[in-house]
Amino acid sequence: MKKGLYEAHLPVSNLENSIKFYGKLDLEIAYQSEKVVFFWLEKGKSWLGLWEANQVEIPYHPSIRHVALRMDMEDMTSAKAWLNSKGIKIRTAFDLTEEHQPLVLDNNPQAHAAIYFNDPDGIRLS
Repeated sequence: MKKGLYEAHLPVSNLENSIKFYGKLDLEIAYQSEKVVFFWLEKGKSWLGLWEANQVEIPYHPSIRHVALRMDMEDMTSAKAWLNSKGIKIRTAFDLTEEHQPLVLDNNPQAHAAIYFNDPDGIRLS
C-alpha cells in the first residue's frame, strides 16, 4: 500500500529566512501562505512543510530535528563543493570535520553516505 513519504513538517522561526535557505538547495515552492511554505522534495510526490512558529527552540534529538535528503551516489562526491558554493557550511558530525565528509554510515540493514549541515534554525540536514 505505501509508496514512500508524502510529507514532513518542521517549525521555523523566520519563514522568509527559511525560504531563502531551502531555495539554495534548489527546492521548488509548491505552496506558500503567510505562515507556511511547502517545498517539493520530489515534484508531485512528496514535500516538506515549513511552519513559522514560536516553538522552534526544541532541544536537538534526531527524531524531531533531522531530515535526510536522498540523492544519487554519483552526486555525493560533488555535494560538499556544491553546498559550499551556496554558502552552506558543512557541520561536524560524529566528531568528524568537513574534510572527513562525505562519510559512510554502516547502518544495518542499509549503509549510506552522508554530509551534514544545518538550516537557519539548527535543524540538521544530511
